[in-house]
Amino acid sequence: MLTNRMIAGLTALLLASCTQQLHVEVTNPSQTERDDETVAIAWADVAPICGITPENVVVTDAEDTEIPSQVIYAGEKEPQALIFQVEAPAGETCRFTVRKGARSDYRAKAYGRYVPERLDDYAWENDRVAFRAYGPALETAPGEMLATPGFDTWVKSTDELVIDLRYKRGNYHHDYGDGMDCYKVGRTLGAGASAPLADGQLWLSRNYISQQTLDNGPVRTTVRFEYAPFEVAGHKVSLVKVISLDAGSHFNRIENTYEGDFEQLPIASGFVRHDVKASHTGEGWMGLCEAASDSKQPEEDGDIYLGIVQPGAEMLVDTLGHAVAVSCVTPGQSSVYYAGTGWSKGGIEDMDEWLEKIAEVNAAATQPLQVKIVK
Repeated sequence: MLTNRMIAGLTALLLASCTQQLHVEVTNPSQTERDDETVAIAWADVAPICGITPENVVVTDAEDTEIPSQVIYAGEKEPQALIFQVEAPAGETCRFTVRKGARSDYRAKAYGRYVPERLDDYAWENDRVAFRAYGPALETAPGEMLATPGFDTWVKSTDELVIDLRYKRGNYHHDYGDGMDCYKVGRTLGAGASAPLADGQLWLSRNYISQQTLDNGPVRTTVRFEYAPFEVAGHKVSLVKVISLDAGSHFNRIENTYEGDFEQLPIASGFVRHDVKASHTGEGWMGLCEAASDSKQPEEDGDIYLGIVQPGAEMLVDTLGHAVAVSCVTPGQSSVYYAGTGWSKGGIEDMDEWLEKIAEVNAAATQPLQVKIVK
């Protein structure tokens, strides 16, 4: 039986073995300034802080100012990581502190949800862009009947979250002052999806068969899509796709895992081409500008910018009606690429500005911020 003295001794031992706070250094190794870039710390590194929980963890900067953070579960019951966003000048190191405290009520800047009231759509957004993927109900819907792995993009001219409002209005093809849907998908890759490229053709799957929200704001929203097996050059192939969108970014992080009875499979990730006005490619990246494609007045509805970053992939700016990055995978191998969009009426003034956005994502992919826990 534990006595009061024994309990007091155990309490003192536990307090002695935990720490009051965690100091973190974030270094930018590149010559590109990194604004609102997300860094992560394993929850196992945070857990030793005395009394820390997902509900009371606080992150502060070098001036002891609290900054928004989010505990990541990745679909699991227990916390997996702590994320927060930093502004890191080129070549410099920034310092942060993680401790127990009263978390502020952070404004959500990333959000996604299943939309059963609109034919099984799944929509996700942040304070810059919005996207949606199509579910099984659309394949048999009278007057629609669309089977496609392609993503739609909803352009935005506000930093407010708009998905729920647009579905409530029921007319997202009209610009009420916050943007609209003026992008045409059809049976294509749309705005950033992927498909096997074999025997000179793209092998497109159908709509997703299941969706799961893994995390949801305020900094990041993440969804997992599963696609039913489909034929690829005589092979059966299935796909699991995990998409994350962070606050402040125009780009999704997209992780594909293809399974099937193949040894190696080329995968094309990117965009269907519409009225392309300009295109640029570089090592591991590509950017396009095209007129609004699902619009009766494209000149008034502005231009849509598209970009993909995938280090090591081959960039094909015009093949089979698409602009894609191509890389090979083996069964069960995860591959990652970044695909995003912008709008000429929503903060992207010209191609030069869009190429700057692409350069920031490319720097993050090839020279990630270095995170170090210090005493």
